[in-house]
Amino acid sequence: MRMSNITTGVSYGASGVSGGYWMLQLLDTVSPTQWAAIGVLGSLLFGLLTFLTNLYFKVKEDRRKEARGE
Repeated sequence: MRMSNITTGVSYGASGVSGGYWMLQLLDTVSPTQWAAIGVLGSLLFGLLTFLTNLYFKVKEDRRKEARGE
């Protein structure tokens, strides 16, 4: 095994541990009430994105049908 492969693995491992620690610190600072608000806002955002995506494809379908003369 080459030294560069070992150092790459150690680097990725240390980065993963550091990222995990940072994520746990972030999760500990947010209260359950705040998580509920984040969940509600996230659900509304995903609902809006779903609506806009559906609207985009419906408009595209209508234009395609219009071009074919249906």
